[in-house]
Amino acid sequence: MKGTVVKYCVALLSTFYVQGISAFSPCSKLHPNRITKGLNRKTTYFPPNSAICNFKRVGPTLCSSLKEENIVVDDQDRTSAVESDEIADSSFAFQAIILLNLVAIIWGTQHSVIKMVVDDCDPASFSFARFALATTLVVPFTPGINRFWQTDNREMTNEDLEQESLAWRWGVEMGLWMFLGYAFQAVGLEYTTAQRSGFLLYLNVKFVPFFARILFGRKISIPTWISALTALTGTALLSYDGSALTLNVGDLWSVTAAAASAMFILRLESATAAVKNSAALNATSLWMVSVTAALWCIGNNIREMDISASPETWLNAGNILSSSVQATASSVLNTVVSHPIELIYLGGITTALANYIQTKAQKGISAERASIIYALDPVYGAVFANVLLGEELTELGIIGAGLITVAAATNAFLDFGGEEKDGDR
Repeated sequence: MKGTVVKYCVALLSTFYVQGISAFSPCSKLHPNRITKGLNRKTTYFPPNSAICNFKRVGPTLCSSLKEENIVVDDQDRTSAVESDEIADSSFAFQAIILLNLVAIIWGTQHSVIKMVVDDCDPASFSFARFALATTLVVPFTPGINRFWQTDNREMTNEDLEQESLAWRWGVEMGLWMFLGYAFQAVGLEYTTAQRSGFLLYLNVKFVPFFARILFGRKISIPTWISALTALTGTALLSYDGSALTLNVGDLWSVTAAAASAMFILRLESATAAVKNSAALNATSLWMVSVTAALWCIGNNIREMDISASPETWLNAGNILSSSVQATASSVLNTVVSHPIELIYLGGITTALANYIQTKAQKGISAERASIIYALDPVYGAVFANVLLGEELTELGIIGAGLITVAAATNAFLDFGGEEKDGDR
């Protein structure tokens, strides 16, 4: 049954890889009338019917020469070029919304798959195996890897070196936020129910605009606040398990996980603006998650050992560490052997591919609005749980799913209704 369910998910989402990558080819991101960056927008505009407006026929050399010549056209052509820019921006924003919904769908499938695995696997070992596999898949995109293996002998420019440095710096931060979100959620699940944890985790929908306002001083539009509150209410109804509305230790860990997730979404907006190569940023982030997940596994095994606080214990610290590493390797190997298909799906599709699409697509939409799209995750999760596992929604759950859907749809329309973008000052 487990294999059938996972194969169903793989079959359903197998085409997403091609769609996720091809949707961001250079020509798909730019409207034909948009000139590639590097031109002086204040003084250089071209009419829509101009031959040089076809991006496919404008090479770097031509763009450079045009900039040097400082070509200027009349106001009518300038207006046409500006309007085409707005069309292109709207087109890319729409594309980003579609792809971020795709990410939410992929994330929605993972809940059912994980549920079939965690019953007989250590969460730390399973997480490490998952992220290690995902990291293996993105090794070719790791900044500097080609020079390390001496497969790329081209001379690096200062800009290339700076981009590599930025990819690693941002990757370390993004990987840390990503890991904290997963780790805090796993710890919280030891003390609270899955439904309560799911609701509390999606407090990030509310945290994102709140952090954006408090920590970064952004102006958040009223419609965005309303959409966030609607999505939050819907998630509460969808995840409410009927128990008392009191917080326990597990709930507090889950709230912390939501805060870490919100920071990831917020900081990803800045990271994608700084790092041009989304694949490189995704790779460095996953490297960081794998390293921290490995340390988590080792620390868990040390914690489970019967270690006294005597001085002799610390003298044998090397042996303790060695034993913990061996126990971690054994646990991870058992996880891989017992759940290979699930790991391939979770590591390859829901982690490596979904993170890449998220990193690429969030360039076209604000973090506040992206977080509301991500709130659809529990809705898709409930749908897949019903189809694959036979779980049914309560009446409140159906109402909650409807509220989240309305919030996400309203959020999408904001990008095309002429509203001031969140964060505009």
